Amino acid sequence: MKNLRIIVALFTLWLPFILTSSLSSCPKDCICDLDNSGRYYTACDRGNMEQIPINEMDKKMEIIIIRNPKHKLTIGHLFTDFKKLEILRITEANVPAIGEHSFWGVPSLRTLDLSRNNISQIFTDNFKGQQNLIELNLSYNIMERIPSGAFVYLKSLRTLSLAENFLEELVPRTFQQLAKLRYLDMSGNPFDDLTPDVFRDIMDLKTLKCRRCGLTKINPQLYHLLWQLTELDLGDNQFKYLEKDEFKDLKNLKRLNIDGNQLSVVVDNIFIRQKSLEYLDLSRNRLAKISDKAFVNLSNLTHLDISYNKLSDLALDYMCDLSKLRVLNISGNVQMSLFGIREVFENLTELDSLAIADITNLPSNIFKPLSKLKMLNISGTNLRNETNTILASLTMLKELDLSRNQLRGFDDELIQKLLKIESVKFDYNPFICDLCNMESILKRQSEMKWKYMPKCFQPQHLRGRPINRLRRDNLVHCFENFADETVDSAVTSYNFLQESRVNVLAIMGASIFVLLLLIIIVSISILTRQRAFYYTREDGKEEQDNEKCLEGSLITGTEINFKFPLDDRSIYTADEISLPPPPQASVNFHQINPEKGSSKKGFVKNS
Repeated sequence: MKNLRIIVALFTLWLPFILTSSLSSCPKDCICDLDNSGRYYTACDRGNMEQIPINEMDKKMEIIIIRNPKHKLTIGHLFTDFKKLEILRITEANVPAIGEHSFWGVPSLRTLDLSRNNISQIFTDNFKGQQNLIELNLSYNIMERIPSGAFVYLKSLRTLSLAENFLEELVPRTFQQLAKLRYLDMSGNPFDDLTPDVFRDIMDLKTLKCRRCGLTKINPQLYHLLWQLTELDLGDNQFKYLEKDEFKDLKNLKRLNIDGNQLSVVVDNIFIRQKSLEYLDLSRNRLAKISDKAFVNLSNLTHLDISYNKLSDLALDYMCDLSKLRVLNISGNVQMSLFGIREVFENLTELDSLAIADITNLPSNIFKPLSKLKMLNISGTNLRNETNTILASLTMLKELDLSRNQLRGFDDELIQKLLKIESVKFDYNPFICDLCNMESILKRQSEMKWKYMPKCFQPQHLRGRPINRLRRDNLVHCFENFADETVDSAVTSYNFLQESRVNVLAIMGASIFVLLLLIIIVSISILTRQRAFYYTREDGKEEQDNEKCLEGSLITGTEINFKFPLDDRSIYTADEISLPPPPQASVNFHQINPEKGSSKKGFVKNS
């Protein structure tokens, strides 16, 4: 039995090599291997190819990946001999067009990814013969228009991405024959409006994404047609107000993103028909008020993000129905008072992830009701020596973010607490690496297993050094020289959203404004002097010329001849001086909202 196990193990170990060796060829600068599912694949992403090396590829290939060649690639009727090809990805290759019948004769193709190219238009014949295609990605191209019926041959298509193009509108029957489509991403296109009739061919759609589309409103008829939606993403648009019955037809909705808009209020009963809703993102709006009954009937909500708004409190009135909440982000509401928040937390018995970054004056017992909390973000909260007390009741923490605070060192109690947490982030704290502040942690250096190590800020010669690389005999007992260090400390670790930082930025902005104003005044003065000097010289010249003219005739025929000293130079003035906005504090809490962080694309086409 033991020998049999050894044979099986050896066979399993050598199987990939045996199968790979059965491939007859592999293009230069490409990788040919087996993926985790045992499918043959070729990946070419590091060569100086001028064309797709089809002739050098084994026809058994089931996955072909071409990415970022140095030359522009063209595709045509190249893949006919690849009868087993399932996945084809040609990305970042400057492909200008798809080509007629390019994928004809490859009925096994399931995924086609042509994202990040220069495709400007598509036609019906581009996808002829692809009746089995399931996923099509045309994102990050330069398409301005899609003709009616462009996808009629893709009757099995379930996922379509048209994101980050330059589409201003969709014509009727754009999605003709796409009855099986379930996922549609149109983000980053300057639509301004979505015409409901365009979506009549895809009424079974489950996911609709239209982030950064310039939308100010949605025609209610669109929701009526797409009543089966379970996910709707309208983030980073320009909605200023949502009607009470805005989402009345979307009874199956489970995930809703309305972040990055201009909403100032969430009205009563707006989500009353969304009992199935599990994820709600209202972050980065202008919310100053959430009505008492705004979240009525959201008994299944597990994720709520209301961060970076203008809320002054977290009230039990609108939070009382959210007892199943597991993830909550209230970061960045800088005016929010936290002294009455304990009552709200006592109702959130299932909460295990909390982000409360960029809000100062945390009460010492704020987290006492949250015994199940596993992930906590309290970055940018101006914490100092009170950290021990605040964290005392949190015995189940696995992840903790203490970035951008005012921590200078560790005592025995704090380090004992922190060493029990698997992941702790300390970025941008003014740690003083001397024996007064670091002796406790130096004694337990071998126990530090964190991925993100604390780094010294003072003294200067140790700045940036991870604490686990310190040696006790290289440290002074108590470092007290703070000359010219306090400014750097504030820049490094203070919260940009705090009033103190805003004041500093205001002073800097005013200084820059005065400097620019002085430059403009001096420039105008110099130009004025030059102009005066020019005219003075010209006036002297004119007197001489006039004397010569008096000697001759002043009138020639019927025309009087005048000579003027002309100056074609102009003086430029500044109508408006724009100062750069203050930098935004970054909240690194991916567990709270893993989809953040997308870059915004403009609607102006590059020449």
